[in-house]
Amino acid sequence: MNTKEACEHFHIKAEMLQIYESIGLLKGRKNSNDDIDYEEADLQYALQFGFLIKTGIDLDTLKYFVSLTNMKNNTCMEQIKILRRCRYKLLEIIHEKQQLLDQLDYMIYKLKGKV
Repeated sequence: MNTKEACEHFHIKAEMLQIYESIGLLKGRKNSNDDIDYEEADLQYALQFGFLIKTGIDLDTLKYFVSLTNMKNNTCMEQIKILRRCRYKLLEIIHEKQQLLDQLDYMIYKLKGKV
């Protein structure tokens, strides 16, 4: 699947595919049209990369996470640790946002009392 098809089918930006390639997470193969072809399995991984990046994982940790998946020995526990750290970071953000929301609600409540 070429870059354009991959972007349309998987809703991935071409720039992200280039970034994943540049840091060694994704391997495309040049075709006769001087475009890059990707295997569908590689693009499935690219979707996971995008998801993990949205959770706040940094690129070095992402690279390490991917290297764990490519190891022959069982690395599931180490991968779970990484994913749990991402989860905890997201929970912190959610809690911070909830506190802000609570503060706004309180301000609205106080102002309504003056109306």
